[in-house]
Amino acid sequence: MGRWILFRLEIKKFIRILPVILAETILSGVLFLILGLWASKGLYGDRTVNEIRIGIVSEEDDKMTDRIVRFISSMDSVTDTVSFVQLSEKEAREKISAGEIFGAVLIPTGLMESILSGENLPAVILLDNTFSSMETAVFSQLADAGAKLLSTAQTGIYAADAFCMLIGREDLIAQSEEYLNRAYIEYAMGRTALWKEREVSAHFGVNISDYYAISLFLAFLTLTGISFGKYMQAGCGERERIWKTWGIGTGQRYLIETAAFGTVFSLLGMLLAIPFYLYFAKTADSSFVPSLSWLWMAVVWMAAGLFMRMLVELSGNHIGGMGICFLLLLAFMTASGVFIPSSFLPLWVERAGGLLPFGRWMEGMAAALQGKALGRGAAWLLADMPVYLLLGVLFAKCREHWGIG
Repeated sequence: MGRWILFRLEIKKFIRILPVILAETILSGVLFLILGLWASKGLYGDRTVNEIRIGIVSEEDDKMTDRIVRFISSMDSVTDTVSFVQLSEKEAREKISAGEIFGAVLIPTGLMESILSGENLPAVILLDNTFSSMETAVFSQLADAGAKLLSTAQTGIYAADAFCMLIGREDLIAQSEEYLNRAYIEYAMGRTALWKEREVSAHFGVNISDYYAISLFLAFLTLTGISFGKYMQAGCGERERIWKTWGIGTGQRYLIETAAFGTVFSLLGMLLAIPFYLYFAKTADSSFVPSLSWLWMAVVWMAAGLFMRMLVELSGNHIGGMGICFLLLLAFMTASGVFIPSSFLPLWVERAGGLLPFGRWMEGMAAALQGKALGRGAAWLLADMPVYLLLGVLFAKCREHWGIG
């Protein structure tokens, strides 16, 4: 009887404070949004422009180089965002320092002759020091990919020339070179079209808008869970001593309160998800589909609630403990790809994130919203919950043993 009364009282407590919790979470979200916009402006500032200007430095009057630059400038994937200006090396370095251009390509003397002969003289790329290492690495990889495509084309053409000479049909060399040049250019153009005509899946088989809808919704509910923390009991207090007279010990008290919080948190997650689900289910390019598997999200929110309740018991429900809890969850979300898809993170961070529960929650949400069978992800979620409960009871017992309130 006492256990049922405690459960009902906890349910009422968490429901009663819901308006305050949601208001706190919304205010926190607005604050983080403002800070994010401010940090983004501080990081990029005037570099967020509509046109990227690149300098071309050629030490000789090379008509072939001119043709290559005009050809690249006319490509659909370049023409709207990149413009090329021909400069001397001194002018290029000065304009890069002044921020007037983003970088410069120093074309060596005899570039085309070196390509035809197989020597392949390298072009020098100049960048200013305001670019992040990630941007520089991406640029380097794209340039490297283009160089590999060029060397592949050269090898094919040289092989065709050698074959024609071997069989005594030198008259076919010009025809074979024309055919191969056209084939390689068509292949290269096909590759550039990928950037405009295809969308790459971000994570868990969803497109980028659905991915961020899931991740931001999960982040919002996580902040909400943190706001609940200060209303939870962590440690041995006067209230717990009263319940002990009813025969409800520390472990039972923790399980009852956690069950109440998990129930309210799960219902809150489902209620807030309804307009979110209906909106994206009607969006033409969304991968979300109407399905009863959407109800599985209640299990996701229950698992998330049990996990956050365990962290509160570990860190404490005072200001310092809530700060530690917030920082831990922020680190967990970042490593699990909540803010940035994990494929863009360093490998060691991606691997660490794979061990954390946020990735499984996101996977469960994505599968439920797409109407897919959850499979192994469902098994992991169900296996996680008793682990969180057992750890929480252990932390509560330790707090009681050491008298930590």
